[in-house]
Amino acid sequence: MIQAKFNRFELKYLISLIQRDKFIKEITLFMKHDKYINNNHNYEVRSIYFDSPFGKSYYNKKSGLNIRMKFRIRYYPDFFANRDREYVFIELKKRLNETLSKERIKVPFNTAFKIINNKTQDARDFYKNLSPQNKNILNEIWFNYNRFHLKPVNVICYERQAFNSEFISKFRITFDTNLRIRNYNFNLHYGGGSYYIKSPNVCIMEIKFNKFIPKWAINIIQRNNFVREKMSKFVSGIEKLDIKYQLSLQKKIFSVID
Repeated sequence: MIQAKFNRFELKYLISLIQRDKFIKEITLFMKHDKYINNNHNYEVRSIYFDSPFGKSYYNKKSGLNIRMKFRIRYYPDFFANRDREYVFIELKKRLNETLSKERIKVPFNTAFKIINNKTQDARDFYKNLSPQNKNILNEIWFNYNRFHLKPVNVICYERQAFNSEFISKFRITFDTNLRIRNYNFNLHYGGGSYYIKSPNVCIMEIKFNKFIPKWAINIIQRNNFVREKMSKFVSGIEKLDIKYQLSLQKKIFSVID
């Protein structure tokens, strides 16, 4: 069953591929691959990120605002053998201090851009058949989409290895590599991107948990001398993609102030 709403904590680390492989060997005594992992031990993640005309999500993250939100459409291309049955997730990812919450709704791939806009007939028809919980989520998606005049700004793609704890519910570790970004062609059937967000030799490791990190995981992290990094794929991607994006947002803001 796909979880529509959940809260958790996330810790991020930038590590080398050699460090990743060594770490994976150490955790396999306690964790197993995610059920969606294929024979290559990873799957691809593609996301369209949205932002307001003034870059609200970008600047809120850059300034370290304790309350902030990201809006995206996420697609897992390796999960589907038949394109007629493809779906994506429309997601609201919120942060309140150190706590992250995510609300998402599964929608057909081909109608995702119509469903995020409550003014379309596709959106109204889709809404009718939802559960009460999913109706609440879609209402919040519509509210934020319209309130902030959200538009797609980039696509971020990467390969992920994911491990889940065999003993502790919701404890998860992911390893993301080959992070690429583009600001054109928002069709998620197309992978890749114009630029690497991080070097192909760098991996983003994320520790995800609801209540606590098990002692064995803390010991392995400390033994490998990993240092926590507060980084965002979305922000790092924008800054890698084009400095002109930031300058154009600043001009818009200053023109309103003047």
